[in-house]
Parts: sequence; structure tokens; C-alpha cells
Amino acid sequence: MNSRIECAFNEIDAWLFDGDGVLYKENEPLPGALEVLTILQEQQKEVFLLTNNSTKTRVEFQEKLSTMGVELEEKRILTSAFLTAKFISDESPNASVYVIGEGGLKKELEDAGLRIVNNYPERNDEDVFDFAFSNIDYVVTGMDRNLNYVKITRAMNILGNIDSDIRFIATNADITFPTKNGLIPGGGAMIDILEKLSGKKVEKIVGKPQPLMYEIAVDMAKCPKEKVMMFGDRLETDIVGAKNFGILACFVNSGTSSLDELVKMPSGLSPDVIINSLLDIVGEEKS
Repeated sequence: MNSRIECAFNEIDAWLFDGDGVLYKENEPLPGALEVLTILQEQQKEVFLLTNNSTKTRVEFQEKLSTMGVELEEKRILTSAFLTAKFISDESPNASVYVIGEGGLKKELEDAGLRIVNNYPERNDEDVFDFAFSNIDYVVTGMDRNLNYVKITRAMNILGNIDSDIRFIATNADITFPTKNGLIPGGGAMIDILEKLSGKKVEKIVGKPQPLMYEIAVDMAKCPKEKVMMFGDRLETDIVGAKNFGILACFVNSGTSSLDELVKMPSGLSPDVIINSLLDIVGEEKS
């Protein structure tokens, strides 16, 4: 039985998808994801993954999609980790960075020519202050499922050094992260912890709802904005970011935000379309 895209979406040429909560949860594809991506690639539509998830490299996301049966070019995978690395390396080549984050973030920063001062496992049984706190240019935060007391204390002291020009950059501000079993703390939780402890406010957040991901995707797609749509499960990032950037937004009710939260959306920032899952946009060909 053949499938097609429902007519309401036929005029969309560039399809921008969030990952976690829209295409998949952990390593399991969500309903309709594979069907939609297969049809879009057969129709040679412009398809992009735009994710605030900073735990993996673009190559690792490419491999993750491949295991689900989806092949996507690396350049079409835009992550908060990759864009943070690009932002810092463009601004300060060879800068030194203390990272609250996982291996994917560290690898993207390192591949961009930056020096990771804590590129090793930090354990709670080591001396917190047995560390070279000077000559660090940036503290970068992302989701960190190995966060511990030592990391928090060191980052707090680096940021709290009033005699330094340390920069505080965050990959994303997502407070939570969806898993199959429920929500867990996300990258935004790291920001809140360190701002309160150090007294220093984050200087820049790179991921959605900031415009950088959308700008790059639309530029690559070479489509007018009225033919571009973002599919996201998080209202305050995916949907607000898309609407502020001037592209269409589809809220997918399969991840973090709920339908009840729609009433709290600021005027003009509500999604253009609401669906329960990507399966809702797949129709069956009539024989």
C-alpha cells in the first residue's frame, strides 16, 4: 500500500524537523517518522534535522538516523553542539573551553580547533581545586548526564572569577529532555544552576529559539520562507523560534509540550498547524 503527503502540506518544499520527541524518542522512531521522511526523500524535498540535543556529533546523529533506515547528509544535520563550536571558533580561534556537557559537544568543539581543558572524566573523589582555573576563555554548557559536584564547583569558580573576561555560552536552554520513560533535566537546567551559583548570566544561547539554525537551513534550502515549515514538539523553542524567524510552524503533540500550553502562547506565536504525530500527515494512495 502506497502512502503520500496529505494535501495540506503539499506546498511545503523545505521540511525542518526537531529530533527528540518528533522523529524519535531515544533510539525508537515515533509514529509516522519513517514514512514521512521516505516520501519526502522520494519527492526530493529539502529535509533538515534541527536539534538542540548537544550530546552527539552530527556524524553520530547521522548514524542514529541510518540505523532507523533514514539517510541524511551531514550538512543537513544542524545541532546546537556543532553551531556552538562554530560560533566560538569564528569568534576566538584556539580558545580554551571548560565544558559542562557530554562527548558529542566536546568532540565538536575539539574538531573546531578549540582546546578543551577538561577533556577527561571528572570524578567526585578527586580534589575539586586540583585544577588550573586560570587562562580559560569560555564555559560552555549543554545537557550532561554525568554531571557531578566536581564539575559544578569548578564551573562555578571559573565563572565567578571577577578578574577574568570569561565568556558563558550555552548550547541550548531546554530545561527538560524527553525519554521513553519521561522527562529528565536538559541543557537549560545547567544554565540555571550555574547562574545562581556564580552570579554570572549566560551571555549567548546558540540553539532554538535563536535564529541561527533556521537561517542556515533556509539558506541551504534556497526556498521562500512561505514554503518552509518547522515541525517541533517544544512550543517555547521550536515553534516560537520558527514564528519569530518568519516560517511556518507545526506543533507535533508527541514530545515535551502539551496542548494545554497552547493557551499560554504569546499573540502571533501560535503554531500554524497542530498534529498528534507525523503519522497524521501521511495519507494512503487510492487504488
